[in-house]
Amino acid sequence: MIQVIADQLTLEEKIAQLFILGFQGTSYNETLAQYNDLNIGGVLMFANNIGGSEEVKTLNETIQSNAQSIPMFIAVDQEGGRVNRLPSNIPNIESAYQIGLSGSTDHAYQSGAFIGKNLKRLGFNVDFAPSLDIWSNPGNKVIGDRSFGQTSQDVIRYGLPFNKGINEQQIITSAKHFPGHGDTFVDSHDTLPVSNLTLEQLQKKELMPFKAAIAQNIDMIMVSHILFPDIDATHPSSLSPKMIQSLLQKQMKYNGIVITDDLAMGAIKNSYSREAALTQALNAGETMLLIGSDIGDIKSQIQYLKVQVETGKIDRKIIEENVQKILKLKHKYGIV
Repeated sequence: MIQVIADQLTLEEKIAQLFILGFQGTSYNETLAQYNDLNIGGVLMFANNIGGSEEVKTLNETIQSNAQSIPMFIAVDQEGGRVNRLPSNIPNIESAYQIGLSGSTDHAYQSGAFIGKNLKRLGFNVDFAPSLDIWSNPGNKVIGDRSFGQTSQDVIRYGLPFNKGINEQQIITSAKHFPGHGDTFVDSHDTLPVSNLTLEQLQKKELMPFKAAIAQNIDMIMVSHILFPDIDATHPSSLSPKMIQSLLQKQMKYNGIVITDDLAMGAIKNSYSREAALTQALNAGETMLLIGSDIGDIKSQIQYLKVQVETGKIDRKIIEENVQKILKLKHKYGIV
């Protein structure tokens, strides 16, 4: 079935499937209609896209009913605590750190299940959670209480049951921010953080929660925009073949979907053109390309990537394999 669907797609449509894009507004509009027409892989909703519960539910149903041949991933960042996207009539849960302080893995699971049930009811199918970062730097306000703890053991102990709670409600989860954002000072929304942790240090600490999530077959991993000079002195993690292909996919044996953090963030847009970032991300091993804001002309970006494929600057095999992964995951969760 997956191959039949893939064979019916044009190269442009295959490339379009690799994108998850943001939009403006709380109702179906021309932008979303264009995404549907282009066969874009998914959309991401922020707080400013979310009105009341019925409004959100109607919006999500309309997006899917207008899909051309392949329904979308409809994603949201719903972690609880200060990262809350649920409509105001739905109670928020406490932060991940507070969940960890409870000392109860069942509470962690039930907190995730609460999120999963509400997202499912509203028509979402992807949650960019859990944050498996370790709050190892007390001065880090970007992650801070979004982390389940200050040790890898605590993040694993509470983060994985939380993830299971969401996932068992048939919501796809995405562990983030690989290989770990908890030891940085600056915010990658604004500028590129640099971490001087060595690969050996990462393997002993930051990577442990991701290894545990991979062992439990997590469907998606989001890669951060952080420079780790010990591993790759040139590219941030999200654009680094050494970080994605060599470390995550080969050494850690992860075969699921790898998605960029938002490519509109300052850490990327301050140093790379959109076209360069898209090309580098795909060549580095990313499966999907996330752009939350400042989308630009998406049609021209798809055409640009098509030319890159046709001229051999991006191997066509990358596009084909990525689309297969995306369609398999959509099929697994009954989206297609």
